[in-house]
Amino acid sequence: MFKMMIVDDEPLVRLALQHMIDWDSMGIQVVIEAGDGMEALAILEQQGDIDLMLLDIEMPRLGGIELLRAHPAIVQKRRPVAIMLSAYSEYSYVREAFVLGAIDFIVKSDMDEEHLVPVVLKALNELRTQETLTSVVERTDEEIDRKSETIRQLISINPQQDESAYAAAGVGITEWLEESNQLVAVITISQGSSEGARMGRSLKDSHTQRFIMQSVQTVLDATSMKHLLYGKSQSEYVLFCSFAALRSESMIREKVQAAFSMIQTRLNQYVNVSVSIGISDLASGMKVWYRLYQQAAHLASMSYFAGFNKVFYPESCMELGKYGAESGIEHARKLQVTLKSTGAGIAQLLEQSNAQLWSKEFEQMELLLGQTWGWRPQDVHTAFEDLLWELGGLLYRKGIRWDDLDEELQHPFEYMKSLETLDETKTWLHRMCSQLFQHIHGMTTEANYSGVVTLAKQFLDLHYMEDVNLTLISDMVGVSEGYLSKQFTKEVGCNFIQYLTNLRIEESKRLMKKKGNKITDIAETVGYLNVEHFSRMFKKTTGYSPKLYRESLMNG
Repeated sequence: MFKMMIVDDEPLVRLALQHMIDWDSMGIQVVIEAGDGMEALAILEQQGDIDLMLLDIEMPRLGGIELLRAHPAIVQKRRPVAIMLSAYSEYSYVREAFVLGAIDFIVKSDMDEEHLVPVVLKALNELRTQETLTSVVERTDEEIDRKSETIRQLISINPQQDESAYAAAGVGITEWLEESNQLVAVITISQGSSEGARMGRSLKDSHTQRFIMQSVQTVLDATSMKHLLYGKSQSEYVLFCSFAALRSESMIREKVQAAFSMIQTRLNQYVNVSVSIGISDLASGMKVWYRLYQQAAHLASMSYFAGFNKVFYPESCMELGKYGAESGIEHARKLQVTLKSTGAGIAQLLEQSNAQLWSKEFEQMELLLGQTWGWRPQDVHTAFEDLLWELGGLLYRKGIRWDDLDEELQHPFEYMKSLETLDETKTWLHRMCSQLFQHIHGMTTEANYSGVVTLAKQFLDLHYMEDVNLTLISDMVGVSEGYLSKQFTKEVGCNFIQYLTNLRIEESKRLMKKKGNKITDIAETVGYLNVEHFSRMFKKTTGYSPKLYRESLMNG
């Protein structure tokens, strides 16, 4: 009989758990109860024979999370096996509990025999696994290592280049997977360049890596998919699957979609990471694994263009073929040349005192980058590296050092590798060009502004006549609307709307000095499509209506 302790500060909950299940028939004996974490910790330190624990997350004096931290044997020995009880779907707490060794959790509103029994059976399976003889555990580890090595070789050796080595690497894979309806998926974990991912644990944390593997494995086991899972790196996991029993491609797609949507949800909620998944097409035969992996890895990398938390299928890159096979390659080659030329143009125009010149050329580069969807991210990086070399040459000619720029701009080639999306990279490069322009032209008036406010202010100075708003600018500079609004007001001395309005009204006053400009045309030119709204803002700012202001100019 396995010994169990119930830990909850509510006596009625402890009583309900005592009688909710026939514990004896499951081979479990409820030997003791505890009213809070402090009492439970004392029990665990006095007697080391507790096998299973039902543990409430929130309790007075010492909660469930604190108890797991305070009793390291739970993590080190995976004993006792802990099932967490939660009043709500408190995902931040639950995520921490999993990392600290808990095997599962139950929301108290769902606490009935139907929900509790499967979780307890899972815990029992874990306990029985722990009791397996050491020699059996070692053989299991050897089996896992053999499977991982098989996958590693099959995704590393191109069968078209070394058929014999590839065949040798694949010996034995048919023990685990069939050779029909095969599929490869690549799961890529965001390393944390986005604000949300920064809040999570480091992927280098061994507990986090183990939990990621466990989470993926648990979902796959639940779907009864024949599979092999391999952790290629801290941020990439490779999955081989076969669906010999399913003849319909639509049924396979439905099963795969459900599984990977669940994997994304679990990793997002419990590890706080963003996930991109590339899924290959279906194929059959021993020789297809390498090709399917290459396809899935390329699809997973499309998060560079589309962002994370997405699943990419082969049709996601259909645009690659819109020029035809040969012409597509030729189009990409021409586009690379054009991007390189545009980057050189940006560097040259930064030497001109008119900021609009380089800014317009940068916008042209952004339009060209819109045609790179489906490229390998490293090929897009090549175009950016060309621009960085041009900017480095400009710095050298002007006697400016990289150290003169903000910290994240001082080692550009290394920093760019950490940026995980095209939008992040473009925003960072635009900021770099803005700073270079300031240094080259001695624009020290901006020195008192932070980087984000400088970038926002410069964008407004150039684009105030367009349909701009705080949401657009905050996305561009990479901070929240609230932060930008507060920081802008603090540093500039007026809020975002006031600054934008002042720019527009000052330009409209300049245009009114020229004869023949109609008020309606001036309003539209400075960004007001509604002339009545323009008139109200003009009068609010200047104290005069546009008509009276123009008349005063003429009389003066």
